Amino acid sequence: MKNIYLINKIYNLPFSEYISGYVKKKLLKNNKITFIPSKFKTLPLNNHPIQNSILQQEEIIENYKKNNKLSFNTFSGLKFLLKKKFEKESSFNFLDFGGDKLDFYLDICGEFKNINYFLINLPEVNKIIKTMKDKYNYKNLTILNNLDEVKKNQYDFVFFGSTLQYLNNYNDILLNILPITKKHVMFSATHFYSGNDSLKKFVVKQLNFLPKLLYLYFINLDDLSNQFKKFNFYVEFDRLNKTHISSYDTFKYLKINNIKYTDIFFSKK
Repeated sequence: MKNIYLINKIYNLPFSEYISGYVKKKLLKNNKITFIPSKFKTLPLNNHPIQNSILQQEEIIENYKKNNKLSFNTFSGLKFLLKKKFEKESSFNFLDFGGDKLDFYLDICGEFKNINYFLINLPEVNKIIKTMKDKYNYKNLTILNNLDEVKKNQYDFVFFGSTLQYLNNYNDILLNILPITKKHVMFSATHFYSGNDSLKKFVVKQLNFLPKLLYLYFINLDDLSNQFKKFNFYVEFDRLNKTHISSYDTFKYLKINNIKYTDIFFSKK
């Protein structure tokens, strides 16, 4: 516990991201610590640096065409899940909230030829995606620039691929999206917890990419589930995402339960 106290204390100090590799290994890796509570109440501005470019998208597309493999995927079972819910020839609306890699789009569209694929991201990312859409004539790809544009459509399946926790206004987003979602919402690779009803969410500092600083929310699943119930959604499955294993000893003093990195699938009754 002494090490845990030191980790929380030291890594919330200014410029702690530049602490030497030896100390980092001793304190973080040896204790399997990836996240600590931060002092922020909301996510800092420009929290998630954009790592996207036309060249990167070209490489992603070319690699997918050659190897038929995704560059990155937060939930490997997504295509199988879609096959269970939709016929191969059916037409349905799929919203990729925070999507930023076109091999993901190509992979799903290769399975469902009549899908209407909607994507929303930051303006800088949308601009790159639009360039690629125009170049390769991706007719069933619609790029949405803001929530007002999102609200102009209805969706059969909404996918948050490890994005919800990086959205400062995620509550407002969900309150706008749930009424226009007809069937399913999926959250992958997201941290949730239970207990402590007064704590709806809290900001966490991510330490495994130091010296690059990232912040995200850990979210109260009880509170989130209650919001979904108001729109007649229920949890169809809730499974641990095993792509990342971390210790959560740094959060014991918050009196919360069952912190987990999970994939959660909601369906409408």
